[in-house]
Amino acid sequence: YGTIVVEDLNVSGMLRNRRLARVVADAGFGEIRRQLACKTRWNGGTLEVADRWFPSSKTCSGCQAVTPRLPLRIRMYVCEHCGLVLDRDENAALNLAALVKRHVAGSGPETENGRGADRKTPSCGAGGIEASTPH
Repeated sequence: YGTIVVEDLNVSGMLRNRRLARVVADAGFGEIRRQLACKTRWNGGTLEVADRWFPSSKTCSGCQAVTPRLPLRIRMYVCEHCGLVLDRDENAALNLAALVKRHVAGSGPETENGRGADRKTPSCGAGGIEASTPH
């Protein structure tokens, strides 16, 4: 993919929630984000980070109405304005995709795999000499 978007999660706040603490601590969000940044850069893509306060779960992906309060225990998003019913995480993903489309609009064409036609493979620092080739 040319662009990947992630949320800037408040991990320290999530660790204070006793119901989430073990799952969050085991997930290694920092390492996942570091790996995504490295892999997208390597393959010519970009990693976009949505602001921590962007209401991705509370915003209706259909009409953009914002629900003021949506506790984590509620797993289905139901819009009171347009009637959209969607899994909470799917709704958030659609909102993040729309956010990044607005952000990168006009910054160049998106490609199927994130690689530009004229992109060169980056050098790995081996100096062009294969390890098994005798000198």
